[in-house]
Parts: sequence; C-alpha cells; structure tokens
Amino acid sequence: MTTMTVSNATIRSAVRDDAIAIADVLTTAFLYGDLATWLIPHPDTRARVYRPYFALLTEQALDHGQIDITYDPDVGVTAVALWYPIADRPVPAPDGYQTRLAQITGEYLHRFTALDQATHRHHPYTDWHHYLGHLAVRPDFQRRGLGGGLLRHHHRELDRTGTAAYLEATGSDNSRLYAQFGYQPCATYHVTPAGPALFPMWRPARLATPQRHKAGRSEATTPFAQQPSRPT
Repeated sequence: MTTMTVSNATIRSAVRDDAIAIADVLTTAFLYGDLATWLIPHPDTRARVYRPYFALLTEQALDHGQIDITYDPDVGVTAVALWYPIADRPVPAPDGYQTRLAQITGEYLHRFTALDQATHRHHPYTDWHHYLGHLAVRPDFQRRGLGGGLLRHHHRELDRTGTAAYLEATGSDNSRLYAQFGYQPCATYHVTPAGPALFPMWRPARLATPQRHKAGRSEATTPFAQQPSRPT
C-alpha cells in the first residue's frame, strides 16, 4: 500500500473497513452536484437514495478498481478517488447490480439507467487507460487542494507506467480544473436528448522524467497546492 503524508492528511489505498466512510463522502459531495436535481429533484429523497447507491459503487470499486483516499486522524476520510483499469471492456458490475439498483433508486431507476447507458456508450474502451469514475471531497474540506493531491498521487503511478487516463466532467468548472492536470476535452454528449451534458476528458499517456529530490523534501511529502477541489 502506497501512502503519502501531508500535514494531518494521509493519502493511501482504501480497504474494506473504509467502505462506509467512502460512501458517506461521495453522498455529501454529490448531494448538490451538477447531475443531482436531474437524477432526483428532492434533496431529502436524493440523500436517502444516494447513500446505498454510492455504497454499491464503492463495492464495485473495491472489487474491480482502486480507491485512493485522504485520511485525517481527527475526522477520518475526507476525499476519495475511484479509479478503474480499463482494457477492452467495461468494469464488471457488482453481483445483482440491476436488481439492487432498482431496489435502491425506485421510481428514479430510469434516470440512473440512462446515465449508465450513456457513459458506457461513449467510453473509449479500445484504448488502455485508467478511468476516474468519481472524485469527491467532503464539502467542509473542499478548496484545500485535497482533490488535486489525489490526482497528483495517482498520476505519478500512471506516468511511471506510461498509462493514459479518462474521466467525465459534469460541468465547465470541473473541466477547467481537470485541464490544469493535463486532461484534454473530448466531444461533449448529453445523457438523454433533454438531459444534462457530460464533458469527457482524456489525459494522454506520458512517461515521468526522473527528478532530483531537494534536500529535506521528497516527492512523497510535497504539500498539496491550495486550489479548488470539486467532485467529478
């Protein structure tokens, strides 16, 4: 397990015991996100649905991907990034996914299904890459650079192996943030003809250039940049 410590926060790979905290961060971060009112208009209903929904996605990422988290010893998990290695095919769904999704989302199943279908339809499965499914920061810890820290942490591994990355931003603010980390815009598409737009972005494969470490500081202890951190 790779870790990086910055101030009181540690970046590390998630384990099963982190699952509940990860789902909580995803729920609170996305509760008022760009897709929220389209998926479920009422915020109370949305909160009730989002918790088991994001628990389901957390299960999928723990089984078939990698979750990087920032952990603060005083408050627990503060930010999460759900990554999946993609090679020619979609990420396997959790056991009983469709039935469980229907039970969780109820009357809003058609919206969640449309979102799944749209992202699958437009995904570049033919090119080997890591897919950033979700990046989320607890609302009370946003704008502290935690999201950027998680991106840099994973990008170092991608650059070491010459691996590309892909994501779907949900708005122009997100797109501008990801552009700062080398992501380039692809063709925008709508989840449904009258639904919200998604903004796919691709970070080309690159190989890291060896760098000398300055005295008293290693790559593993570089502080987070103070910049906005927002969920995907």
